[in-house]
Amino acid sequence: MIYLLVFISVAAMTAAQLLLKKGLIAVDQFPQNFSQLIPFFLKVYTNPYVISAVFLTILTALAWVLAVSRTQLSFIYPFMALSYVFVALFSLLIFKEDVTALRWLGIVVICAGVFLVSRS
Repeated sequence: MIYLLVFISVAAMTAAQLLLKKGLIAVDQFPQNFSQLIPFFLKVYTNPYVISAVFLTILTALAWVLAVSRTQLSFIYPFMALSYVFVALFSLLIFKEDVTALRWLGIVVICAGVFLVSRS
């Protein structure tokens, strides 16, 4: 059950970040002018991708609360780092972002750390 809750947390957080990025690409960049802030935020928070990202973030929080209440935080928290791995991978595939060799090395270190924690 713990692993299912952690999986839901990681998957939902990853999807939320990807949806947020997609929504913000559609909305455009943060305005330089103070008078454009309210229209910008109205566009952001009425964008269906951003709304979905907020919903998934809430789902992440609910699953995470359940997971934390059932096991040691020091054991499960490193699993959340897997969202870094998936966000990098899907950012490369979906948004064609540049993921450098140094970033991939960091991702390998994260995976090794999660593996070591899972063995304890």
